[in-house]
Amino acid sequence: MYNIKAVSKILDMPTVTIRAWETRYEAITPERTDSGHRVYTEENLNDLKWLKKQVHDNGLNVSQAVKLLKAKKEQSEVVPIETPLRREGFEAQVQELYEAVLDLNADKCNFLLDLYFTQFPYKTVFFSIIVPLMYKVGTAWERGELHVAKEHMISNIVMQRSLKFFSIFETSPSLPKVMAICPSGEQHQLGLILFTLFLREKHYPVYYIGADTPLEGLGELINEKGIEIVALSTSRIEDEPLIQSYINTLQIKNPNLKFIVGGLGVKKSKADSPRWDIAPTDKEWLNNLPELIK
Repeated sequence: MYNIKAVSKILDMPTVTIRAWETRYEAITPERTDSGHRVYTEENLNDLKWLKKQVHDNGLNVSQAVKLLKAKKEQSEVVPIETPLRREGFEAQVQELYEAVLDLNADKCNFLLDLYFTQFPYKTVFFSIIVPLMYKVGTAWERGELHVAKEHMISNIVMQRSLKFFSIFETSPSLPKVMAICPSGEQHQLGLILFTLFLREKHYPVYYIGADTPLEGLGELINEKGIEIVALSTSRIEDEPLIQSYINTLQIKNPNLKFIVGGLGVKKSKADSPRWDIAPTDKEWLNNLPELIK
């Protein structure tokens, strides 16, 4: 569920336009909270995205676009259209983006991402398209098949998209404050970005610090901001001693601090450790949430 402010930011549409399309043209029917505030479903969001595209890109007026949307919905009820929901159902989108990366074509990458965000829920785009794409890009770079400039280009594009979503979700002061970092020398931060996005959607206040964060001065910053959980991400197995040194050092000044460690370089820790080691999947993240708020 999204409030109207979040919908406005996601779609880059004024709230007055959203309300007008809702009341004047009956384009969507949002739900209402007990206090009467509008809340928008994923379907509402996708309908507004579709309508905006018809109006801005295809030259239809709002009334025509709404009629077309309603006709499309009626037809889909009669003849169900199967939509691929599993991660393996998005190979075509991943490959199309990858080819744009190979061509060093930033404009096409942005165009395709814009298209996918209008077609699918944002979680699908991030976890079923962007994550497989970045694994593909990273593997090609490690094999020497892809120039580092191309890897940097798509990484920057993904970073910009992700940061835009960070500000959409409201946070709750009743939930533990989280700091999200990669240790010194670690530049791969996509997993940390996605985990931060996941936490923000669940209303956790997250301070995203990001890649290559030195240990020096971190304990003082954690105390200053009242951080209760530190999320660490690493892509390298050989960083395990470094990760453990961060945990040991930070606990000296912050004995009640909890740690979430994730990424491809994670090794399972001992049962008595103050840390949770989690796999890079949103399903496992969801399963671990109850433990984090004990």
